[in-house]
Amino acid sequence: MDQSSIKQWWQQLNVREQRLVLALGSAVMVLLLYTLLWQPLNTNLANTEKKLVSRQALLTWVDENVARYQAIKPNGSGKKTSASLSSIINRTANQYQLNITRMQPQGESLQVWLDTAPFTQLLFWLEHLANNEGLQVQAIDLASSDKAGEVRVRRLQLTKQ
Repeated sequence: MDQSSIKQWWQQLNVREQRLVLALGSAVMVLLLYTLLWQPLNTNLANTEKKLVSRQALLTWVDENVARYQAIKPNGSGKKTSASLSSIINRTANQYQLNITRMQPQGESLQVWLDTAPFTQLLFWLEHLANNEGLQVQAIDLASSDKAGEVRVRRLQLTKQ
């Protein structure tokens, strides 16, 4: 259709039909603006807000764990103690709310088993043992637990440095 045929078609319409065509054209334009511009922008804004909330929650978690890590950070480096391995391990495991299921002396070292333990608690405990109690991890054997964020310690071999 060229411009002259459109003009001719328009002029053939009576005033009422012209108003209906204008109203319908306006409705189609509003619909196109909504579906092509407004809705995608609104959807992207909502997705961005969800990402922001998620990232803020992650930042809060990181801040809390950094503060927690710094709270248990050693004042000195790896002090050596005269207490027995089993007493050190029992005392510190209780501080970190870890339940030891079995301990077995193995020469100068001690093997430890834990049924389930939160992974981050286990790491904090091992860090404490190394930096504050003068113990060293010789070997560790971990397995995943049924619960998310927890592990089973099949064997942990510790010795004094």
